[in-house]
Formats: sequence, C-alpha cells, structure tokens
Amino acid sequence: MDPKITARWAFDVSKWNPSNEQYKKALSYVQPEESERIQKFRSFQDSKLALIGRLLMRFLFCKIYNCNWKEIRFGRTKENRPILLKPEYLINNKNQLINFNISHHGDWVVLVSSDNFLIGVDVMKVEKSNNLSVYQFFECFKDQFSGYEWNTITSSYTNELDQLHLFYRYWCLKESYVKAIGIGLALDLKSIEFHLSDDENNNLEFGNIKILNTKTSLYINNKLSPQWKFEESYLDELHLVGISYSISDKNNISSLLSSSIWNIIVFHIVHLGKQKAVAFGDIEFTAPPPNKSNIARL
Repeated sequence: MDPKITARWAFDVSKWNPSNEQYKKALSYVQPEESERIQKFRSFQDSKLALIGRLLMRFLFCKIYNCNWKEIRFGRTKENRPILLKPEYLINNKNQLINFNISHHGDWVVLVSSDNFLIGVDVMKVEKSNNLSVYQFFECFKDQFSGYEWNTITSSYTNELDQLHLFYRYWCLKESYVKAIGIGLALDLKSIEFHLSDDENNNLEFGNIKILNTKTSLYINNKLSPQWKFEESYLDELHLVGISYSISDKNNISSLLSSSIWNIIVFHIVHLGKQKAVAFGDIEFTAPPPNKSNIARL
C-alpha cells in the first residue's frame, strides 16, 4: 500500500465549554483507566485537552480505518506513547502499518496519522513564563539546542516576540521528530539539528490557519538525513504545529505536501434512536451507550 498521511486534525478546546454532566458523559467514552487519569489533572483546561485527545484517537480508527467503537483499545509504550492494542487485525496487517500521534498545548489538540511511515506532531502556544524575561526563559532551554540553532534563535531577530516564535518553531520540530521515532528522553536533543529555509511569499492561508512554505532539513550528529520531511503551520496567531515524517519513496512526497491542510474538528454528542453517537462536524459514528440516561449536547 502506498504511504500516505491519513489525518491532520485540530480541535480548539477553548470553544468547548461542557457542563459537569456533559463532561462526565464525554469521559464515559474513553477507557476507564484513561478516564481516571484525565480526572486527576488539577486544571480543567488540561483535562479537556487530554480527553479530546483520547476521543480523537478513537474517532480516527472508527472513521479512517472502519473499526467498531467497542473493539478499539489503546495502551502505552514504556515511553508513554499511545499505541493501538485492538483490533488485532489492524496491528497484524503488514501491508498497512498505521502510525498516529497526538499533541496538545494551550487551546489546541492535534492528531496526525499515516500509513507505512513514521510520523510525529507537536503543538505549542507561543508564550513564556510571566516571571521570566525572554532571555531568562531561553536560558532554561539552551542545553537542548545545537550551537547553530541557538545562534539562529538569538540573533535572527531583535524583536523578542519574533525570537519566541522562532524558538517554538525549533522546539516543535525537535519534539515532533522525537515523537515520530518514539524514543522519548533517551535522545540528546543537541544531536538533532534543524536548518530552516523559508519562502514567506508562498505561505498558504486558510482562514486563521497558515501553512508555512519551508524546506527544512535535519542533521543527525552533523549528517544530513534527507528521508525526513517536515511541515509547519499556525492554527492561529499563537499556536504553532510541527509535523515530522520519514519517507523513502520520493515519488510520493509531493502528493503528501499538496494535501497539508488541517481539518478543524468539532465535538458534540447527539441522540440517535436508542444508541449514542459521537459526532465530529458532519460525521457521526455509533458508540456503545455507557448508561441509559438522556443524551446531552456538548
């Protein structure tokens, strides 16, 4: 099967303000251990981000891979990355190796998925700690960047906001690559070095979303890794997303890049007969009813 990106989804949690009852209903759609974990967050914003992330994962395998909601079960790797455990026929299909990754920060949750190549994603809100200057904030992360990257971040702009944006571009790229290869903290981030190459005149804009036209390259231990490709986007003025993926078939790269538009997902629960359905935008799929109570709209 040809390699392809099967989903680029983004969800703005600032536009989802459930009541306590609605929030509990949404929790009932995820695995019990995940529901318990989500409810331990001190911040309700953080719990919403985590919950939507889990729901997007379930929706992915229902919508894109035609799985039955009841069959889907997720686990985690030792690096805490979510993985699919069931249905087993998808895991055992050697002709369709599914990779997916989620990230959340600020107001946004993002999910990407691919067939037959590695993929990772990271979203960050461009901000700093209120009690630190930009210089002090940067110093906290200096050891995570190569000398070339650090010099680029600190010397390319005199405006501090522009420097922050550049810092987060590098950070999202590093994190998305680490998440794609799935080794977490075991990797020395200084060993991976990104070289940005932008063409601002050819950036694409779709409403609030901006797709950056980049030809970013990756060097691992000072050696170019041409099989790695990267996408960068702004979901709004302050939320930046980086995607990393590895693909060896050059004939497929253009088709991947030509479809690099984010689908903005919305979430509500609707009543369909005697069953519940989870609806994202105009797409609906049936979920097992956790109880017989009335259905509330989220």
